[in-house]
Amino acid sequence: MDAEFTALYQKYKNTIFSYVYYLASDRSVAEEICQDVFLKVYLNIAKFEGRSSFKTWIYKIAKNTYLDYVRAKNKEVGIDNLEHFAKELVDKGIGPEEYAVNNATKELIGKTLDKLGDKYRTFLILRDIQNLSYKEICEITEMELNTVKVGIYRARREFRKVYHEMEAE
Repeated sequence: MDAEFTALYQKYKNTIFSYVYYLASDRSVAEEICQDVFLKVYLNIAKFEGRSSFKTWIYKIAKNTYLDYVRAKNKEVGIDNLEHFAKELVDKGIGPEEYAVNNATKELIGKTLDKLGDKYRTFLILRDIQNLSYKEICEITEMELNTVKVGIYRARREFRKVYHEMEAE
């Protein structure tokens, strides 16, 4: 079992971390939540019934663990939004001007995502960043296909609106 779990962990650790990181906008929070996610997976793998794919099952656990964290944090501190810390910037060997423009764009995208509600942010992260199918998103969010499609459309529209407003500031 340990070797099998290690293989599952290796396969999903980066995508789950990326998903949670985009939700939380904080590396240390994302690492903490990911630890909880994989602990839950390890403890509950025998309960996996195969009604959905393993991938959507683990994403659903990640989503619920993140929401539990937010609820606990809001209750603990009495705030509606998580505090956001500066994001790590990675130099990819590009020139200083392009690097600055890329970082400014990346920061604006992050701030725009932060301004969206959890539902819209989740839709955008799952579809446009994680590249999951509509079917997988339906399974993760436990919503009907048309609801997911409309939600993604509205989330993209809201993202564009907020992005352009912030860009104009």
